[in-house]
Amino acid sequence: MSTIGIDLGGTKIKAGIIGKNGEIGQTIQVMTPIELGRDGIMSALSFVIDRLLETLPTAADGNVSIRAIGIGSAGRVHRETGTITFATDNLPGWTGTKVKELLERKHGFPVFVENDVKAAALGESWLGAAREWRHFAFIALGTGIGGALVYGGNVISGPNDGPEIGHIMLHPGGAACNCGQNGCLEQYVSGKALNRVAREVDVLWDSRKLIRMFVEKDARATNVMRKFIHDLCAGLITIQNAFDPQTIVLGGGVMDSYPFWQEHFITALHAATSVDIRVIPALLGNDAGMLGAAKLAWNEIVARDGSSLDVW
Repeated sequence: MSTIGIDLGGTKIKAGIIGKNGEIGQTIQVMTPIELGRDGIMSALSFVIDRLLETLPTAADGNVSIRAIGIGSAGRVHRETGTITFATDNLPGWTGTKVKELLERKHGFPVFVENDVKAAALGESWLGAAREWRHFAFIALGTGIGGALVYGGNVISGPNDGPEIGHIMLHPGGAACNCGQNGCLEQYVSGKALNRVAREVDVLWDSRKLIRMFVEKDARATNVMRKFIHDLCAGLITIQNAFDPQTIVLGGGVMDSYPFWQEHFITALHAATSVDIRVIPALLGNDAGMLGAAKLAWNEIVARDGSSLDVW
């Protein structure tokens, strides 16, 4: 038996048929049609589900071997109802969409929906960097910053579908954030922030150019990266002191450059605190959200139908 795991982001939708032990079967990836709004995004989700179902053999009773569908979606998600309670303009019109209800009605399978970063944390817990840890924090350093807290193997969600790790106030009164606050962590250690400070050094620079110049020991790039590393350390130490995780897993696109600043980061981190803090890079890359969404579906089916499924 398998589930379908779907990772829905503002740029693309990646989906796959995932076995009970994490085996990745047929996959499909399409661009997210954000220009078509909510209806276009829902149509794209149905399209990838239908294409995956077409690849599966049909049993004599007319059924296919899919138990459920799991979706990791950008935005805040109400887990019980599978409704998007808030989404930014990266997914226009997505706020308020009853994803679970609409897809269950259309496709006839149980559907479970979670925030995409929380789904990625489940993926890393199941098959990735956090397999050895029951209590950890997952931080996605992407265009923005997303975060998930995992306790006892379960993702923690607050009453307002938080936490919002990216909006920890790092520098009160600092850079304006689209959340309405000033000085949020996201404004200093995200991919968008790195692009901004790179252009402040040279209008022709972006974050990639910044990293290249840092590797070449350019003084301007070194100063910028030193500040980036300082702010990242401050944010992670705050998370460590507040949540006391066994480890912090760092993922997201910014981590593609990690080998170039890892040594500087580790040195700065341990110079900044005497707290026992362990930070490790994520392992699953772009598959984390898809695998985590599938894990979500398995977990929900086991909770609903009982452990006799022998999923694990």
